[in-house]
Amino acid sequence: MDEIKLLELLQKDGGLSGRELASMLDSSVKEVDAALKSLRKRKVLKGCKHVVDWRRVKQNHVGAIIQVKVVPEEQMGFDKICREISRDDRVLDVFIVTGEYDIMLIVEADSMEEVSDFVTEKLAPKKQVVGTSTQIILNTFKREGFSFKVDKEKRLKASL
Repeated sequence: MDEIKLLELLQKDGGLSGRELASMLDSSVKEVDAALKSLRKRKVLKGCKHVVDWRRVKQNHVGAIIQVKVVPEEQMGFDKICREISRDDRVLDVFIVTGEYDIMLIVEADSMEEVSDFVTEKLAPKKQVVGTSTQIILNTFKREGFSFKVDKEKRLKASL
């Protein structure tokens, strides 16, 4: 069975059943189950989740992209601080990046105040952090491969 094709199918739709995957891959359900077990054991598959448009159910839901400038620790580089930041439930993604900032975070919270608290109480006090830049996500058009349709007539309120 083509493992890469299986992974591509799962990435597009993690909710496909073993039977559906077997049919799409021209394989047996037993082969698919064995491949999935192997992929989990090798930690290739990290989990299965749904992409949720929280703004449709939570009015004040806020997403933010936070760039963080840090002084890397000797022998640890950025790993230690990235692990610490990753433990916070509001943090969806942590990336080490090139450019002016060293780390990029995707954070979601129930309010702007919660995002602010995260930056001022969780990030800023860390001795390795020398600067941050926070961008609030005003609208999402596509996330994790899924389109988020935006009503043309409904505009977000924004104040500067």
